[in-house]
This record gives sequence, C-alpha cells and structure tokens, in this order.
Amino acid sequence: MTTTLALAAGMAFGARAQAAQPALVTPAWLQTHLHAPGLVVLEIYDSTAQAPDFAAGHVPGAVFTGFINDGWRATVNNVPAMLPPPADIAKVIGGFGIGPHSQVVLVTGGTARGDFTATTRVFWSLRMSGVADVAILNGGEVAWAASGAPVATGAPVAPRPVAFTPHLSPGLDVTLADVAADLTSHQAVLVDARPPAQFEGRAVSPVVKAPGTLPGALNLPAAALETIDGEGLLPPARLQAALAKAGVPAAKPAITFCNTGILGSLDWFVLREVLGNPHVALYDGSMAEWTADPARPVVAGKSAF
Repeated sequence: MTTTLALAAGMAFGARAQAAQPALVTPAWLQTHLHAPGLVVLEIYDSTAQAPDFAAGHVPGAVFTGFINDGWRATVNNVPAMLPPPADIAKVIGGFGIGPHSQVVLVTGGTARGDFTATTRVFWSLRMSGVADVAILNGGEVAWAASGAPVATGAPVAPRPVAFTPHLSPGLDVTLADVAADLTSHQAVLVDARPPAQFEGRAVSPVVKAPGTLPGALNLPAAALETIDGEGLLPPARLQAALAKAGVPAAKPAITFCNTGILGSLDWFVLREVLGNPHVALYDGSMAEWTADPARPVVAGKSAF
C-alpha cells in the first residue's frame, strides 16, 4: 500500500472510531461511564514489576498491564519492538478481556512520573487491531486521584480472557517502502518524535545503526507535548504552539516515527486523535528498521527545540 493510499484509506475508519467517544477523556467523564457495560479500564505501567504500585491505588475495576513484559511488541522480520503478528496480538488483547466491541479506556498508571508514550502506543496497537472504541484518561492515575474519584487498592486480578480476532485497520501505519516512496513524492510530512539530540545525530539509540534522521523530517519531540509528570498531554493551545514551533502543518498528511514506534505513537495520537487530522500514520519500524541497511539515507537534522 502506498503512502497516499494508506493515508486516504484511514480517513473513513478514523472518522468512525472517533465518533464513538472522545480519544482523550477526563476523570469526570470516566467516573460517569465507569460502570458502563462492556467497559474495560486498562492501567498501563512500564513493567509487570510495578504491580505493587497498582496495588497501592488504581481506578476501581481496572486491569493491570506491564507494557514491556505483556507482549504488546515483538521482533518481526528482525525489526525490534513491532506490532506482533495477528495471532499473537490477538492473545494479548483478548487476554485482557478486550473484545471487538469493548469500550476501552487506557490509564497511565502510578503516582510517580508516568510513561504516556507507552499508553499512546497501546492505543495505536488496539486501533490497528480493530478495536474502535478506545480512549486515554488525560493525566492518568494522578489526575484520577486528584479529582477526588474513588481509588481502589489490592493486587491485580487476572481478567477473564475473551476471544479476539484482529482486523487490521488501513491508514494507521505505513511501511518502509511507503517511507522510501515519500522521500521522492513528499506527499506526507515526516515527523520525528525523538529528542533533539537524536534528531540532530548527537546521540544514538542502541537499536539504531546510524545517527541522524530521515531526509526532510521535522522534529516534534514527544516530550514537548506531554505534561511535566508524563501522565498526560498539554492543553490544545500549547499543542498547537509546539506544532507551529516545529513547522508541522496541522492538516497536511504526515508520517510520524522515532526509534521503535513508541515516541512516534504520541505524535501520531496528538496529530490524528486529538487535533483531528485523519491523514496521519505511524511508521512502526522507525529508525531501527530504516538504518538496518546502511544504503538508506540518513541526515543530521536541525531541531527547533
């Protein structure tokens, strides 16, 4: 699927999914809908080792997941941290009690600094797999507790697994070939979500084989869109200001990326789900896949941040 076709195909699906519920919800919204039939609240921590943090306080009825350990990503065709094959991601999603018609709310867990990018990555994975009704609680567990909403305690309880069959959604991702084609066509803006040091080639992730970024890419660091505590997003006006600083058009087709598709998922979420641009896709393989072949071009970027 070419970049143009992929992004166009995603327009209709994006509109359908966004109509079901807002992509970013408040504690008040979640408290109102907390006992809705079919609702699954999934609290996301970096690893399963943080189960004691979940036990110390969580949204009532929430399910616990450790992002690193619970199978949300896999090595595919020698590329690390990709969306797992359909049969594998089906077991992960169904294992958390999420069915094709579930309404899912994701919560960045814990009262220490959270990892909102893991939450946006799970959001993208669910949407990619055909779960349409997905939202994120802005501010995570911290905002939930601060709102005065009820907080439950106790160790994670294994959810009842359900059968889940993935139906991959077009338009939400692009391939290496799509990105290579865009370097010539320039039909989509390439948006690098990594820190400026990596964008400019002054630092390199261990999974990336060459310093720098994709030719022509713009730098919109994920950290420039997050709240200081890493639990949620900045207000819309500040998100728009960050886009303007980066030079990223709010409505033009875009491809977001990073090292392995985590930070890029946050930029994807902001551009597509929060600011409403249906022409945005994530390059899952990102720089880890792109730099595996030294013949592919990489340049030193110049960040506005």
